[in-house]
Amino acid sequence: MKRRNSISRSLVAMMACAGLCACATVEDAPRGEAAYVAIPPPPAIGMDYRLSPDDVLRIQIYHEPGLSQEDAQITAAGMVRMPLVGDVPVAGLTAGEAADVIAGRLGERYLVSPQVTVFVKKAVGRRIALDGEVREPGLYPIDGRLTLSQAVLLGKGPTRLAGLGQVVVVRQIEGQRQAARFDLAAIRKGEAPDPEILPGDQVIVGLSRAKAILGGALIAVPALAAGFIALDGDH
Repeated sequence: MKRRNSISRSLVAMMACAGLCACATVEDAPRGEAAYVAIPPPPAIGMDYRLSPDDVLRIQIYHEPGLSQEDAQITAAGMVRMPLVGDVPVAGLTAGEAADVIAGRLGERYLVSPQVTVFVKKAVGRRIALDGEVREPGLYPIDGRLTLSQAVLLGKGPTRLAGLGQVVVVRQIEGQRQAARFDLAAIRKGEAPDPEILPGDQVIVGLSRAKAILGGALIAVPALAAGFIALDGDH
């Protein structure tokens, strides 16, 4: 009987966790250790990035320095201008795909098996949204890697009355909008890790501002994070 009761309690706990894993309001977003599980570190930058207008590229044509481009900016129409072949559409492609398209154009009439390499020098399409209790909220481009504390500084830092203990990061993960709360005050003191921020993330300083901005919309809570919430008990 004791074993049956123990199993029953375990099942109830699992069902409760499953409920947390489905969706919740921003107030129920994981925090503490669970926040770092919900908003994981980003993958290496570059391989799957899709080119956007205004991005700046370095285009190298092997053994053809006269055709190579050091600072080729993608136009508003998504084109990059190349010698001999003119405008080549590259927006929406990865750097590797863009290299293949350029090589194909050059190989049609001018070069035999051209070897083309494309590097992203400036990725303007990589942006984050910064909102809440910061001095200058808005959209900010990411040039390289960025941590949460650095992201807040992009907006000239928090306001004097900002709630630093409740900074909400919202991220799209596998088609679902997930959120987590971080303690910026603890991060600044070196008492907590400084999580990395990805392009497309929304950073909102202050829980009350996050609730107002998100309008009480439901968010997904990851299963692993839900386990941390149950152990923490402070939510």
